[in-house]
Amino acid sequence: MAAAADEFAEHGFVAARLTEIARRAGFTKGAVYSNFESKQDLFAELFAERSLELAARVLAEIAGLSATDAAGRGGATISSWLVGDPGWALLVLEFGVQAGRDPSLAQAYLRERRRLRGQIEELVVERANEWGVADRLDARNIAITLMALISGLMLEHAVDPEQVDQRAVQSAISGLFANALIRD
Repeated sequence: MAAAADEFAEHGFVAARLTEIARRAGFTKGAVYSNFESKQDLFAELFAERSLELAARVLAEIAGLSATDAAGRGGATISSWLVGDPGWALLVLEFGVQAGRDPSLAQAYLRERRRLRGQIEELVVERANEWGVADRLDARNIAITLMALISGLMLEHAVDPEQVDQRAVQSAISGLFANALIRD
């Protein structure tokens, strides 16, 4: 997975080659195909892995915090990740655009996005229950909105990192969480 991450980061999704990923990992191309059906499946798995790592970081950061404090800390953690690895953010956007144009990619992308959205929804429900605000939250809508917001912020930061900096990203994400928590 590390070899794939490096290859994708250096060349982008379209230009990355499984042969090169295999070489970097010290395997044959056949060995890569024995674990993944295609470059799309490999990227989808990498995307899922990275997304789960981010979710784990956010959960670790907000553990034991009040809902209000967690909104701020969650926004800070996500913004730090987004600004800290702009190459990954662009790669995710590239894969999403390609999936929108190529039905063979769309299936892998859709599967991983739905899986991620479902996991975010579960996390929101768990935290909302912990904070006693579950009756006020629409976890599905929060998950959809958060994913869309992050995608948009990735693009905006990539093209205008001066104005769409870490502080602006954190403010937008923390604002989403805070608004969801105070909604009656």
